[in-house]
Amino acid sequence: MYLQPNIESFYNIHNIGQSLYDIVIKHKPEKIIDFGILNGYSTICLAQAVRDNSFGEIIAYDLFEGYKYKHSVKEVVEYNLKYYDLEKYVILKKMDFHYWINNYTTEFDLLHLDISNDGDIILKMYDKYPKSKVIFEGGSVERDNIEWMSKYNKTKITSIQTNCKYKIINDAFPSLSGYNV
Repeated sequence: MYLQPNIESFYNIHNIGQSLYDIVIKHKPEKIIDFGILNGYSTICLAQAVRDNSFGEIIAYDLFEGYKYKHSVKEVVEYNLKYYDLEKYVILKKMDFHYWINNYTTEFDLLHLDISNDGDIILKMYDKYPKSKVIFEGGSVERDNIEWMSKYNKTKITSIQTNCKYKIINDAFPSLSGYNV
């Protein structure tokens, strides 16, 4: 049963965690990759579904204190996983997404990507894993127009929608989108 985690996250504001949970319940992945976990909100939502499916594992990657912008602290994520009694479903690892995508070929059944996404990042993911089930933060026009996307002249995610054929799963800000789901 899904329980809305009481953890700081933009996803929490509009209960996008329910969408994450529902996707895992529907597709029943055995191996989930979760990139960009901040305080663990998305990881906990995914882990609740893994628990309720009675199988699977999550490998959750973040830079933790190594990310110079808003970042998580690994001990906070560990505490949150323990608080919700979900630590046995999750392996926490420190790794940069760009390093991972350029140096690893990883098999997974579902990947969630929430790392300051822009169109270039999503297209890079799609180019390497076009047949995989991938969900990601962003994809809506509203999300493309946030301050840092303009300030740093980032490629809008909506500009690559035709290329990777993603659909918006939940349009509540900041939105959740995906392909092959």
